[in-house]
Amino acid sequence: TTGGYWQSLGHILKKDTNFRWFILVRILAQLGTMGFSFYTVYAVRYYGIGEGTAGVLTAVLTIMQTAFNPIMGWLGDRWSHRGVMSIGLLAATASTILAWLSPGVGWFYLVFALAGIANVAVWTIAMAMTLEYGTEAERPAYIGLANTLVAPTAFLIPLFGGWLADTAGFQATFITSALGGIITFFVLLLFLK
Repeated sequence: TTGGYWQSLGHILKKDTNFRWFILVRILAQLGTMGFSFYTVYAVRYYGIGEGTAGVLTAVLTIMQTAFNPIMGWLGDRWSHRGVMSIGLLAATASTILAWLSPGVGWFYLVFALAGIANVAVWTIAMAMTLEYGTEAERPAYIGLANTLVAPTAFLIPLFGGWLADTAGFQATFITSALGGIITFFVLLLFLK
């Protein structure tokens, strides 16, 4: 019944502490990658890049995501999804710190490359990690909870980043994003089993 299904979702959240930490990591990871949404606008406004350079930077991001999806998936399957996700969070943090401290547009090729690696870890590897929770019968509920509970922050945190960029500047958005990446990294290492 529908009532029984909703009760089972509540039961999962109540009994599975590690899953709650996993959800928190996924939510915090949205903060750690928040700065990515503003890289192109920042590069256009502060370095005056043209459409061609913006297209190349976007291509770097896409190529890195495409290349690192199978690499990080393979590494996660053979080593540790948690470990691969931690590497991605370090890449996210490095990306936003470089965007913040970048002395010129040339650095943005590395900024976008690291963002591509981080996107794989935060989205693709996190989806694979979701499959590690619960029994075969419970797995659809875990997947539904993981996606549903993270969705609002995936929408709201970039809005917060935009508000921060408008009121305090892009640097504030990048600093906040870097701090989010660092916090997420430590929560992942210290609390998620």
